[in-house]
Amino acid sequence: MNNIQLSLAIIFALISLSLFLLLKLNPFVMEKNPLKKRRLYLSGARLKISERIDLRFQTLFRQTGTTLKKFILMMAAAFTAGFLAGSLLFSNTGLAAVMAVCLIPAPYFYLTIKSARAAREEIEGLENTMSVITNAFAGCDDIIKAVETYVQEKNRYIHVNLRRPTPFDEFVSEIRLINPNVEHGLYRLSAKVKNRYFAEWIKMLILCYHDRRLKFALFPIIQSMNDAKAMQIESDSMMVKVWRDYLMTVGMMFSIIPLMRFSNAEWFAILTETTIGKLLIVVMLLTALATSFYVMKVTKPANR
Repeated sequence: MNNIQLSLAIIFALISLSLFLLLKLNPFVMEKNPLKKRRLYLSGARLKISERIDLRFQTLFRQTGTTLKKFILMMAAAFTAGFLAGSLLFSNTGLAAVMAVCLIPAPYFYLTIKSARAAREEIEGLENTMSVITNAFAGCDDIIKAVETYVQEKNRYIHVNLRRPTPFDEFVSEIRLINPNVEHGLYRLSAKVKNRYFAEWIKMLILCYHDRRLKFALFPIIQSMNDAKAMQIESDSMMVKVWRDYLMTVGMMFSIIPLMRFSNAEWFAILTETTIGKLLIVVMLLTALATSFYVMKVTKPANR
């Protein structure tokens, strides 16, 4: 029992440390611009962490056609498969539980990779959308009206039953019916579309909302996005190769354990029954989990 509690404490500490390193968080560093932080706090424009997470999963489910119930079932299946695999691999309940916990994010990785195609299709039409809204905004100096113009034109020749709501439809509905805070709505819109150039375009729109003389700075961003489209296909093919090599490396790393079980039972017992051996396996599992998040981060397309 004490070994299990010690393992859980070590797992919690290492996972916390990994998250701080991956997200580049430092609790001892204060906000560099406190005036900007207070302005965003007073205006309510900055999204909360819970809101960002919620929008991230909404976008992921929309792009992959997955529901929350199905995602929960996938996580439960990953946990069960991890526990069974850990029991067969280590012959130890505690280590099997650690492996099961480390496999819980597997459905998220799968959906993220699966959503790459849908995200690419959305991005292909995103440049045209940004161009239409920018031209409309340059003519009317009203962000809401410019987005409404695009939405109306997009839905004009589509039957009501066949229309699929986009983040821009949701933006207009939220501003008109839920929260009239335009800055907050633009931040939510930016969080729904994962694209670096789109995020810059949204930031410039927010500046234009306060000073309409800056509206002509929107056009160079669209041009830069057009120049970067050729990199998208190359980035996607590179992502598949990196994930393939990574999974092969992880598989080879853990294949040593069953080989040791049949080739040298004494070493296998030391690895799975002693505290040092269990700690080594826990470090291996957490390293595989942390590096999977890192691989997902570095394999993002250049314009996302």
